[in-house]
Amino acid sequence: MLSDCVISPPFRFNPWKHHLRWVQTCLYHVINNPGDLKLRDGIIGNISSINSNYLDIYTGLLTAEQLIMAMSDELKTLGIKDRDEFFSWIGEWEFKLITLSDRSGWVLRKGVDDELYIHVHPARNAPNIVRIHGNSWKSAVVTKIFYPHMAEMDILAINEIRVKYLNLSPIKSVLESQRLLKAMKLLENS
Repeated sequence: MLSDCVISPPFRFNPWKHHLRWVQTCLYHVINNPGDLKLRDGIIGNISSINSNYLDIYTGLLTAEQLIMAMSDELKTLGIKDRDEFFSWIGEWEFKLITLSDRSGWVLRKGVDDELYIHVHPARNAPNIVRIHGNSWKSAVVTKIFYPHMAEMDILAINEIRVKYLNLSPIKSVLESQRLLKAMKLLENS
């Protein structure tokens, strides 16, 4: 569960950045096992490695494995069986957009690894996809580990997490942190 990516050759998919239910399940495990420091530190390590830019998160019901299987089935339907056929299909733009049964959109890009030659990202503005600021996502997830029942944004607690665990600067006020509030609301059901 704590791997940094779902790797199912030829697909590479990072659920820490792109799959809400994956993250919620991991949070459930760490919150219900507070003494498991290896689990806690593994989640923090995976989350803290996410870039600061925006990321797109799948909020639908399909598991990460089901998503990969659906993408694989879609490629088989298109007659794409190997790396050369995939690269030919994506063409000079080096990516293609596909839509799955739940209407979620996915970008299939050329991967950097010979074995994992399909890099998967949610499509921006597609159904079941939410765009979140990277630092806000990291802050919300790690805050949830240490303060799972926080009902309102607590600036002191959040800043402690940001500085101590994420090497981020503190936030000044809740009003300036609408992106963080959006990320925290997304995790409310964890």
